[in-house]
Amino acid sequence: MSDTEGRGTTFDDQLLQLGFRVQGSSRRGGRMWALPFNRFLTFVLHDYDETVMLSWSFALGEYLEERGWRSSVTDVSIMELYPRADVRLPLDIEAVGGELTRVLASLRLDLGDPAL
Repeated sequence: MSDTEGRGTTFDDQLLQLGFRVQGSSRRGGRMWALPFNRFLTFVLHDYDETVMLSWSFALGEYLEERGWRSSVTDVSIMELYPRADVRLPLDIEAVGGELTRVLASLRLDLGDPAL
């Protein structure tokens, strides 16, 4: 909503440029935005007055099933991976972009790595 650096571009505009779309209202009163990054990974952002809360979920069960792998969970549609805690960020698109990059880097996993 707010004008970013007096240039006429709003934070909303910048979120839209990143691919986020408004999904409705958050339970705590802000707006909820979603960015479907790929078929399995979705970022969710809750937009409040001065801060945003960023989270994500990864459809792990669907991912495993598509690869022909099995897990001990029978109903793979309920198996999701998500962070232990959401991240609070300033109302700043650079901070949001930086956190997206950090999350993407943290999701890289080599199951064949002997150091695991």
